[in-house]
Amino acid sequence: MDHRLVLWLALAGAGLFLRAAVSLHSYSGQGTPPKYGDFEAQRHWQEITVNLPPTEWYRNTTDNDLLYWGLDYPPLTAYHSYLVGQWARWRGKEEFVALHESRGISTDEHKHFMRNTVLLIDAILYVPAILLALHYVPGTGATPSSSSTSWLPLALAVLYPGQMLIDNGHFQYNNVSLALFVLAALAIASSKAILSGAVLFCLALNYKQMELYHALPFFFQLLWHCFESDPVNRLVTGIKRLVVLGVTVIGTFAIVWLPWLGSVEDVGQLVHRIFPVSRGLFEDKVSNFWCVVDVAIKLKNIPINTMGIVCLVCTVMAVLPSGLNLLFRKSYDASAFLYSLTVTALGFFLFSFHVHEKSILLVAIPALLLLHLEPFAVFWFLQVSSFSMFPLLYKDGLTGPYFALSLVTLILPRLAAASGNREKVEVPTYDLFHVHHLIGNSVKGSRIASLLLPLFYLSLLGQMALLSAFLFAEPPVALPFLYPLAISAYSFGHFVLFFVYFNIQQLVCGDRKEDKATIKPQTKSEKNRKIK
Repeated sequence: MDHRLVLWLALAGAGLFLRAAVSLHSYSGQGTPPKYGDFEAQRHWQEITVNLPPTEWYRNTTDNDLLYWGLDYPPLTAYHSYLVGQWARWRGKEEFVALHESRGISTDEHKHFMRNTVLLIDAILYVPAILLALHYVPGTGATPSSSSTSWLPLALAVLYPGQMLIDNGHFQYNNVSLALFVLAALAIASSKAILSGAVLFCLALNYKQMELYHALPFFFQLLWHCFESDPVNRLVTGIKRLVVLGVTVIGTFAIVWLPWLGSVEDVGQLVHRIFPVSRGLFEDKVSNFWCVVDVAIKLKNIPINTMGIVCLVCTVMAVLPSGLNLLFRKSYDASAFLYSLTVTALGFFLFSFHVHEKSILLVAIPALLLLHLEPFAVFWFLQVSSFSMFPLLYKDGLTGPYFALSLVTLILPRLAAASGNREKVEVPTYDLFHVHHLIGNSVKGSRIASLLLPLFYLSLLGQMALLSAFLFAEPPVALPFLYPLAISAYSFGHFVLFFVYFNIQQLVCGDRKEDKATIKPQTKSEKNRKIK
């Protein structure tokens, strides 16, 4: 059997095993009536979709109380809920989705059923998508390798704690939209399946509207591809391609939204449910700009509409340079597209309106695609992203799985260093996890490496100090949310630095592309023409 297939099967098995282990723990809202939590929200949507016609899924009726976890995700989520609900019925478990009678059901049998529906998506869609993307994504300088350490980027991606803790612990189906996004990004980055990539991204966006975090890089990259060639009839050819692309996108949306297209009122209600502006500026103590600023300036006292406009302007200013860099480059560079996905998603997380702490997953997953280019930076970012969600994970009773999965991730570079066939290098005494193994792949110059390594461990010590205070120290009576806010602010500081770094790297990768084109060796025919 091919060693690569063995590696993929081993990593997939390890990833599914850890996900199954996490799913044995508690979930969002377990035993906390009257509304319970995200677990009950997902179950309730199954109840609604299998018992009511689609035109009532997003409407407030006697059978659909929108104040009790009203459906607020796009139609593809509703269809998925419908299929899961029908699966429960097919198994003879009508009590799982009985209208009005199944609220708050908390039997072990139902818990296992729900957990297995997430694991199924992990097994057939999410994990294969991640493995394919990390192996085939172009523009990273990565080539298939038989090295014993070539498994490290794949392992870091498949075993990323944040996604496991939210989907398999807290309980959500982010794995569907994230897998569709990853496949879409792979299709666009390859530049050989543009329309397929557009369809896949439309499906991701129709599963969760938060995929708008990734929309601008797709828009600018697709627009660039429309006008990339045929210098003689560039405008005409570009418009034709743009029309085909537009028809593809509109057609995909039309198919997904078909049950509601017969009424403008139905479409308006669906849009209203998907974008509920009244929910507020941010959710809990999220690690973004507005939450940190709110400590000094109470932003919740500012009218919501005003803050919405402010957030929109700040977000556009933060992410537009990255998008324009994609649009106006002279030649295609897949790595620039991958950087832009990460930069734009992080810009949305830092500055946009109504951000959840879980939304950092929308930054982490595109960052995974940069693991071959930026192993150390991405490794560090992924570690901080999981840390930023700790208050939420603690609330869900997932403290143990958080520490266990974080430790697993931290020891992976050490295992890779031990299994590699590289020349032995001197390891700093404080480099407990052999993170130098990652720095060596992405940073040139011992001086820079010697600076980054201590900074990483200082960051880790700071996290440990904050976690210890959160778990064991009583906050001041006047400041009951001191430690969650400190974790958010600490993570925010890291995210700002990563935002600047990835922006710079996107610009630099473009410069390198042009430099390579400038010094490209001449062919014999070119030399002969020059001589003549």
